[in-house]
Amino acid sequence: MVELENPPENRCFGCGPANPRGLRLRFERVEDADGSRELRTFFRPESDETGWPGLFHTGLHFTVLYEVSYWTALELGGRLMVSTGPGTYEHRRLPRAGRLYVARARLGPLAPEGQAIDATSASEDGRPCGSLRTFWRPVERAEIERAGLSLPGYLWDAIPSR
Repeated sequence: MVELENPPENRCFGCGPANPRGLRLRFERVEDADGSRELRTFFRPESDETGWPGLFHTGLHFTVLYEVSYWTALELGGRLMVSTGPGTYEHRRLPRAGRLYVARARLGPLAPEGQAIDATSASEDGRPCGSLRTFWRPVERAEIERAGLSLPGYLWDAIPSR
């Protein structure tokens, strides 16, 4: 298990250590004995992160799955990528506030839409909560410049220059 470095100035709502209201997710890379790799994050929904009483808000559950997918695209995909949109999101049972859960993601098949990433969440005892399949493609410097975005250095440096 290797904990991934997340720049302290990162203000992302899902994973940014510098976002006081965010989820502040932390990620680790895990390699199985057979060589398969995944990223995972552990999270414990707070009582003020609920939709229905006692249940993690659906949008925040999606956010956790999306964040572990993004980090998987970056870490296992080998470069900064952008999502071409979610393929499928499903929740069977929403996580409960105050309990520990895990979200994990792996590279899926390469598809015409881009690199598939498959993420799942489960309770501490392994009961499935939800899943998300997203598709990702490498981002180019020119498209960031055209969009007029000002990226922090740690992200800008992750985009190869041509």
